[in-house]
Amino acid sequence: MTISDLFLPPMDSYDTQLAREGEDICRVLDLPRHVKRITWLDRVLWHTFDSDRCSFGRIDGYFPAQMKGRLKPKEWRPIMASSRFLRQIHGNPPVRNILVGIFAAFIFLVGIGGASVEGFGWGLGIVFLMIVGGALLLVNSYTQGRKTLRLQADLLAARVEGRQQFLSVLRKIQTLGLTDIVNAERRGLSRHFSSRPSLSERIHNLELFNEG
Repeated sequence: MTISDLFLPPMDSYDTQLAREGEDICRVLDLPRHVKRITWLDRVLWHTFDSDRCSFGRIDGYFPAQMKGRLKPKEWRPIMASSRFLRQIHGNPPVRNILVGIFAAFIFLVGIGGASVEGFGWGLGIVFLMIVGGALLLVNSYTQGRKTLRLQADLLAARVEGRQQFLSVLRKIQTLGLTDIVNAERRGLSRHFSSRPSLSERIHNLELFNEG
């Protein structure tokens, strides 16, 4: 125990076991072991903390509050491994990705501003559609790239924790009928532009995976 550990709030037995599993995942992946505290969150900014995900800070493991106690601590292992792998293969969002988002938003606003000032003629309408289409293509390219990385992280986690074990956990979450999971499946077109694969997309991705 270090001096900093003395200042951490006490955890219940569930959180303590979960932290140990998080530490062991770090050991298996040859990462520094520093999961000292488990924090349960309802939301991240304006977005509900997804029920099928977790993330890690310097000493914290962050988990969705609606999922506490619904999985055994050991069942979180493949989800934790996927989160760790995602950080490894992606790291912090590259500056160029942030610039892409800013540029896409800028040209979209310019298009709207130009249309509102000049009024819609055939020529202006075509230019406006080209600007909006270009912005959507940029955003889609970024979000689909992020989604691919998340699915790739799942496959890497499946190699470590086992494909069937991972599938079993995701299917168990699917049976809970949680609001965020259900809503994500119903989003339609907006689902395509999301950088987060839905639970069914994650399951399908693993079903196609050959561990051999």
